[in-house]
Amino acid sequence: MAVRIRHGPSAAGVTPAGWPFVLCYTGTSEVNAMYRTTFAMVDLSALAHNIRLLKGRLAPGVRLLVAVKADAYGHGVRPVVEVLRREGVYQVAVASLEEALQIRAFDKEIPILILGALGVDECVVAAEAKLDVLYTDLCPIPDIPRLPRPLAMHIAIDTGMNRLGFKSIEAALRVIEAMANRADIRFAGVCTHLACADAADVSHALGQVERLLEAVQTLREKGSAPPLVHAANSAGLLRGEAWQFDMVRVGIAAYGYSPDPEVLPQPELRPVMHMYTSITRVADVRPGETIGYGATYTAQRPMRVATIAVGYADGFLRILSNRGMVRVRGRDVPIVGRVCMDQAMVDVSHVPEAQVGDFVTVFGIDPPSTWTASAWRSVPPEHRANWLQETFALAANEEGRNVLSLSTVAPLAETIPYEILCQINRRVPKLYVEA
Repeated sequence: MAVRIRHGPSAAGVTPAGWPFVLCYTGTSEVNAMYRTTFAMVDLSALAHNIRLLKGRLAPGVRLLVAVKADAYGHGVRPVVEVLRREGVYQVAVASLEEALQIRAFDKEIPILILGALGVDECVVAAEAKLDVLYTDLCPIPDIPRLPRPLAMHIAIDTGMNRLGFKSIEAALRVIEAMANRADIRFAGVCTHLACADAADVSHALGQVERLLEAVQTLREKGSAPPLVHAANSAGLLRGEAWQFDMVRVGIAAYGYSPDPEVLPQPELRPVMHMYTSITRVADVRPGETIGYGATYTAQRPMRVATIAVGYADGFLRILSNRGMVRVRGRDVPIVGRVCMDQAMVDVSHVPEAQVGDFVTVFGIDPPSTWTASAWRSVPPEHRANWLQETFALAANEEGRNVLSLSTVAPLAETIPYEILCQINRRVPKLYVEA
């Protein structure tokens, strides 16, 4: 549930005019104060920058769709959609009817495409809410009751993903013909999904594009030319104009990451989310002592070990145990022992100045120098969100900030930035800034 953290004056006693309100995601009630020093900053200016960058790579006439499923990849769907509308994005995409209706609750007009499977009853609701949908086997055209308003349907061609869509053009044509016999259903477009667009070897993607082109050509010859053709995802767009067709569907690139930074390096993209916590304890550990549940780490030398207030219940993945890292005072420090539900331990032996209260970068840019334990304590809890916003916004514009990128962290967890972003738990406050 998204709730507002009410604004108080800043630490200096003044709240900047026009400063955006803060949203916090929580499973409980309205939050008016911050006590725990584990939170995420969401830089909406970085999101706007990424959208402008991506739009600049579109061929003339090509439209941009941005995926906002999974709560906008964990960033918070409402503030993200508001930026996308302002930046002139053509359409947004979600995975389910529930996600689409969540957007409709605050935006009645932005075009929305549901990419997941819907049944016949869900098609009725989608039509009422003015949503576009993807045809699947769950919604046979003859079984869909008369709709209250026209429903736009896209047809997926399975060109090699083997997830959704038609494997034969003949089956697709039969469905398109059934649509044509109904005044309340409109054939809106044809699409496919590229499985390996970010691979160094583009042969698989080229094969998929070739099969899509053949399908589109057949549809045109049969008098069922699709109004819209789309296939390219973030990687497809970053490759260039060859796979763009009429529209591209970007996801992770909007949020600041290349699908594969080694194959498609994109230093111009700016990470939108940054996550922080703090040190709650620093202790000396003697050789032979063990650390954490299961005693999976044994000290081989004298160590200084810091406990940080973040764990797998916050989305700090347990697989990072004994293999991940965070950043303390600008230096990478390894995780030692198992990540707990609410805490983790890190080796700060080579950061002798590390102390209780220090802010820690879980991922993203280093925290502002003004974020200190004494400064946190000096700000009343009900004003801390404002203080964090203001100081972060100022620091975000500084040149040369260190970044602990999810492109670095994710491989340590044997995953991708997408998953980590989506796993940030709802008990972690998300504070929004526009620097």
